[in-house]
Amino acid sequence: MIDKAKYILLGIFLLISSIETHACEACGCALGGFNFGIIPQNEAHFIGIKYSQAHFYAEMMHAGQFEYSNDRYQRLDIMGRIAIRERLQLNIVLPYLYNDMVGSHEDETLRGLGDPIIMLNYKVLDQKGNPMESWLHNLWVGGGIKAPLADFEFSQTTQLINPNFQLGSGSWDFITMGNYTTMKNRWGLNIEGVYKINTANAIDYRFGNQYNVQGSIFYKPKAEKVLPIPMLGIYHESAGTHTFEGFYQVNSGGSATFAQAGVQVQFSKMMLHANYLLPISQSFNSDDHVHIESKGRFSVTMIAFIGKSNKKNVFNFD
Repeated sequence: MIDKAKYILLGIFLLISSIETHACEACGCALGGFNFGIIPQNEAHFIGIKYSQAHFYAEMMHAGQFEYSNDRYQRLDIMGRIAIRERLQLNIVLPYLYNDMVGSHEDETLRGLGDPIIMLNYKVLDQKGNPMESWLHNLWVGGGIKAPLADFEFSQTTQLINPNFQLGSGSWDFITMGNYTTMKNRWGLNIEGVYKINTANAIDYRFGNQYNVQGSIFYKPKAEKVLPIPMLGIYHESAGTHTFEGFYQVNSGGSATFAQAGVQVQFSKMMLHANYLLPISQSFNSDDHVHIESKGRFSVTMIAFIGKSNKKNVFNFD
């Protein structure tokens, strides 16, 4: 007989990293978002590492001359979680970024530490029971800040490299999130949303506020020691127009929708997660002379749990 106490509904996709994906220097557009992995909601602390990558392509006609740019944004996040209480958890992200821009008029590489993030999440709803018998529900809310510790005014020439290409934003930014999960039998649904409020930095440049929302269906098979969890869903992100000294900046902001697919493999004390996003619709705030295109994105995450056993989450069956 299965112990019902071990069916604590998980489904929390905690904020483990912020992937600020930016467009190219030719377009001056920044579209930032957050990418999530499935992290078991248990009483254990954890430490993890995540690698993610995003691509943008842009082309434009300038003074009758064709110009293009291929941008690649790679990010390595060192992540940690401190389980303060059963319903309260602190998440910390320390990023390292590697940005490269190759085009008709530039060949730039920028690498270094990014802006760190700290989030405090609280579990509002935690229904316990047997998901094989009835729907269970879980709800988290949270908030946090991004500190401006990374370089913003880096330049290899006399001019400032495009603000979107910088390692940091130079500003204190605020993040709010909500995460709802429901599960019955071996099927689950997660819906989450994040809103990021950006402030002006020291040179009075302000990135537009950003939000994203996603919905994912996942399936939890019956397994013993190794548990693979496939998932499929939709991800949408949007960013407002930037301002500089109070004036709106052309070719900045926009929105994009992605189909996403991933798989998570859980062990007793470790977790591996891979996720891929394929753009299906995108609309950037570009003028008639500029074309911007977001390519596919992917991420790989590895997490090691520390301290208390993680057998209490709903993804573990005896």
